Amino acid sequence: VRFVGEPVAVVIADDVYRAYDALDLIRVEYDPLPALVDVEAALAPGAPILHEAIGRNVVAEWRQQVGDVDAALRAAEVTVRTRIRLARGGAHPLEPRALIAEWNGHGLIVRGAVQMVHRHRGVFAGQLGLPEESVRVIAPPDVGGGFGTKGMYYPEYIVVAELSRRLGRPIKWIETRREHTLAACVERDQVHDVEIAATRDGRLLALRDDFLHEMGAYTISGLNLPQNAMIHSVGSYVIPNLDLRFRGVVTTTTPVGAYRGAGRPYGTGVIERAVDALARALRMDPVELRRRNLIPADRHPYATGLTTAGRGPVDYDSGDYPRCMALALEALDHSAARREQARLRAQGRYLGIGVVNYVEATATVPNESAVVRVGADGAVTVISGAAPQGQGHATMFARLVGRQLGVDPDAIEVLTGDTALVATGGGTYGSRTAAIGGSAALLASRAVLERARRVAAHLLEAAPADVVVADGTFSVRGLPSRTLAWADVAAAAHAGAVPGEAAGLEDTQVFAVSQSSFANGTHAVVLEVDPDTGAVSILRWIVAHDCGHVLEPGIVDGQIHGAVVQGLPDALNVQLAYDEGGQRLTATLMDYVLATAADAPPVFELRHLESPTPLNPLGAKGAGEGGIMPVHPLIAQAIEDALAPFGCDPIERVPVTRADIHAMVAAARQRSRG
Repeated sequence: VRFVGEPVAVVIADDVYRAYDALDLIRVEYDPLPALVDVEAALAPGAPILHEAIGRNVVAEWRQQVGDVDAALRAAEVTVRTRIRLARGGAHPLEPRALIAEWNGHGLIVRGAVQMVHRHRGVFAGQLGLPEESVRVIAPPDVGGGFGTKGMYYPEYIVVAELSRRLGRPIKWIETRREHTLAACVERDQVHDVEIAATRDGRLLALRDDFLHEMGAYTISGLNLPQNAMIHSVGSYVIPNLDLRFRGVVTTTTPVGAYRGAGRPYGTGVIERAVDALARALRMDPVELRRRNLIPADRHPYATGLTTAGRGPVDYDSGDYPRCMALALEALDHSAARREQARLRAQGRYLGIGVVNYVEATATVPNESAVVRVGADGAVTVISGAAPQGQGHATMFARLVGRQLGVDPDAIEVLTGDTALVATGGGTYGSRTAAIGGSAALLASRAVLERARRVAAHLLEAAPADVVVADGTFSVRGLPSRTLAWADVAAAAHAGAVPGEAAGLEDTQVFAVSQSSFANGTHAVVLEVDPDTGAVSILRWIVAHDCGHVLEPGIVDGQIHGAVVQGLPDALNVQLAYDEGGQRLTATLMDYVLATAADAPPVFELRHLESPTPLNPLGAKGAGEGGIMPVHPLIAQAIEDALAPFGCDPIERVPVTRADIHAMVAAARQRSRG
């Protein structure tokens, strides 16, 4: 057993109370071994080796270099070193992990709120020694949220499936909240040693980031998270010389996996906090320093020089970063905010203002599939390989296909998350469904429409080019009185009424990409800090966001707003703490405080900029994680700004709790007294 919460036994019963009674009969004898709960301690000389077969606690390492960082550092007029530590946290979806497995003698049917049904099918088949075609995975739509946690693969899933096969009965497992807290994947624990260099007038020359990434006891997410942190540490800026390295380190803690952002917020935090440190060294307005180094719009597509393992080059496809930042500053009225800050400081109140930028890799590889089908009665069905947990995918698919076919979206049925309905699929993760899955649905609906147009042309005795489709009817251009309904055309198509056309009216498309498309944004905040209690009150939150062509503004707005609120505890009060023996100190929701609607900023302003991506026919990028990306560096910057009159030390660790702020102010006051 390598972490508290790792499963060691399973009980099967026909009701939950008998299961708990049986559980009480199990006694496990443990021989305590030294715990490793800190990523740096795991590298110390003499530290116990967690996996003896590997022989060391560093289980992965990767370095990327662009240009000549050493030469740039030697030539730089200003060089700043800083350390940034991000504490671990995790998602708590409304419904914890749950699974029902049913072995029917010929194959396995699994129902669970997983985010990638086709990938999970492959895992079940591989672990159980079954052909993939004998495994069906179904993810009921819009159940309980996911946030990355339900995209991972867990041993409990395989145990439940194997029990069903052995017993020949359906087996259900629903974890408790405490089980979820201890055993479901967590994220966010990294230690970065950063060096940034610039000219005296603030032009960035080089960035070096050598960081440790805690993997937990097992590497259930591979290198995805540290890779995301690495490639996002360039941010929105022109940095010609890069030296980026990570080491993945195992510890006796819960395995690390994806949580909304999946490594991206780390990279954003690194570059934004490094720029803040550089601004202090240069005695330059941090807003102006950022503005001077933004990638100009006319340099897109912009090659950072970095790459990914299996996801293509890190090339920013489109965007106007200066304009996006200008939109946020315009909404903030930066000059007026500074005047208000000065006025309130004279009254003993301390406002902090923060402005940060970010980019977000979205619409990730490799592909997504879609089927668009029109039945003989004219009813339209859309099937996607995605597996939504509440993101509004059904609305997006129905409206997108409805616009293409001229059909009322409310009459369109959308089916998702079932490996029996569509042959392949990527899943719901990485802010990808609208851009990748939507593009597949767009292409499939276009193909269905063109086929329907040919059928209608045959029935109307006209050329296909002369057939007009509008308001659910087909007519001949110039002869509006001759019309056919979709039901008429569909019935003819299914009857094989057109020579040379196969019967039926449907199309399947798999849309693939070879690299991510990069959304971007600028967030600004105005907050107030009480230096005596450490309390932080968010007063205003402003977002300027560019996710390419916005398909559904209401859904996008909700995603951004929700992600901002979800990120606030990461910045202010949440961490999954352990004692020296490896026991979780924050194992309940009494200790691990989640955000609620009451924590939402009272003033939230959102502006959209649209820079369509050339990487898909919709021009859309993802929007699911952009809201959380800059939250922790933004909060840290604004708190530092609020406490500037006290001369506090810079913040090097998040979250920044009330106790942290109180200690910072107390230390500064002590220094001022000599």
